[in-house]
Amino acid sequence: MALFQIFLISILSSCMAQDEDIMTPVVNIYTELKELKASINGLTTDLNAAKNELEEQKSLIQDLQKQIKESPRVAFTASMSATESTSRGPFSTETKLIFDKVLTNVGDAYNPVTGVFTAPVKGVYYFRYSGSAFSSHDMGLSIFKGTARFVSSYEYNSGERNDQMSNGAVMELNVGEEVHVRLWIRCWIFVDRRYNYSTFTGYLLYPQDSASV
Repeated sequence: MALFQIFLISILSSCMAQDEDIMTPVVNIYTELKELKASINGLTTDLNAAKNELEEQKSLIQDLQKQIKESPRVAFTASMSATESTSRGPFSTETKLIFDKVLTNVGDAYNPVTGVFTAPVKGVYYFRYSGSAFSSHDMGLSIFKGTARFVSSYEYNSGERNDQMSNGAVMELNVGEEVHVRLWIRCWIFVDRRYNYSTFTGYLLYPQDSASV
């Protein structure tokens, strides 16, 4: 009997130990829930930040679209008209060229009667000219900002049949400032009746407000 009692006690002790292992949780549920809640709070914060950034970007896009829509549109290209192919010059004095054949004049800031572009708004502009001439004479051209020479090109009589030149410049202009092209003294420029070899072009890159530096 003593051995049998010892055997039963051993079995009961083993079962009780197994029951205790089963009832003991593998993880701390409260700790896990706390960590999960913190993770959700972090994701919520990140999501809100992303939403705010998206709203800011949408606002910036709307502002840019408004600026583009309200920004003045200024652009022109003009050539010189002729009933037959001919040349202008040479002249004994430097002469303002009249590009009277308007190809484009968005905003009507270029005057084909005077050959002068007048800035309608304060801003940064780009201007360019092209010139063509036969080799019988030299060809010299300059862009003037008001009465000041800005950029120039010169083509010496090289003996070749045709000479081509071009140049361009970026200018900051205030409202009312003028830009035009001049032909140098004792030079000429070719004027064709249909191909528009010699041209004057300009357009507004972007406007500036009065506080711009």
